[in-house]
Amino acid sequence: MKMKLGLAGLLLGGTLLLAGCSGGATSSTTPTVTATPTATTTAQTQTTAGTSQQSAVSSDQAKATALGDAGVNEADAWGLTVEAGTENGKNVYEVNFSAGGNEYDYDIDSATGGIVKKNVETAD
Repeated sequence: MKMKLGLAGLLLGGTLLLAGCSGGATSSTTPTVTATPTATTTAQTQTTAGTSQQSAVSSDQAKATALGDAGVNEADAWGLTVEAGTENGKNVYEVNFSAGGNEYDYDIDSATGGIVKKNVETAD
């Protein structure tokens, strides 16, 4: 008799255990977020190979210097490009544009903002 009661209890406990683990049960649990991601910014320094000189002049300032020297408004310039480069070992901004039938090519020193090279050609 004890054996039958023990076996019946074991079966009843196993049934309840399996019923609690069924996937069909409706549960209203909501997943919780334990951590909120945060963004961290770090400053990066870009250097040109062979030098650690920082640009004191922005590309916009170099563009303004070239346009001002040429006496051209930015709205009147087309094909306007500004690229970082080197000229005789100096870091420069290469500013190129066309306006009024001329093609302009400037190299602006990125440390001082001075004009390193200037070339103006009549467009064909």
